[in-house]
Amino acid sequence: MSSSLGITFCRAIIVSLALVACQAPPPSVTDMPGFSYIHSKRRSEADVARASEAFYAREKHGQDVVFRTTENERAGYYFYFKLDFDPPPQSRLVLEVTRTENVAPERYDFSLSMKPKFPWGEYVVGLTGKEAGGSKWIPIAWCLTVVDAQGKILASQHSFLWGTPMELEAN
Repeated sequence: MSSSLGITFCRAIIVSLALVACQAPPPSVTDMPGFSYIHSKRRSEADVARASEAFYAREKHGQDVVFRTTENERAGYYFYFKLDFDPPPQSRLVLEVTRTENVAPERYDFSLSMKPKFPWGEYVVGLTGKEAGGSKWIPIAWCLTVVDAQGKILASQHSFLWGTPMELEAN
């Protein structure tokens, strides 16, 4: 009897520790409603590979929805994020990236027809292929925007260097 009680107690501790370790990451630079968080990171081919790919011939994304600027390239600069809402049908995700000063931002557009699986799935957007830049490259500034089918902005979040609120309102 006491042995089963000890096992139950150990399981409860493990589950509690797992729940604490799986807390949502902190919010990014700006806190505009619509995004739970946005994290960005350079990833190598090995970084984005999953163990399941050793058993399957094709790539599996698990619970995530993954977009890449060059579909067959995996190494690059990635943005990981969750939305606080379910985007309506035919919504689009727009990623704008500034590579160098005094040059217009590059714009990438993706359909949000698929949604990440609850509870751990997230959206993953990768600048891959020639858009990934060199192995040490990071964007000077970026902006992620969710728009509906008519182009109305539903959520937007940007890096600190993207612009001031007055500059953004002027556009």
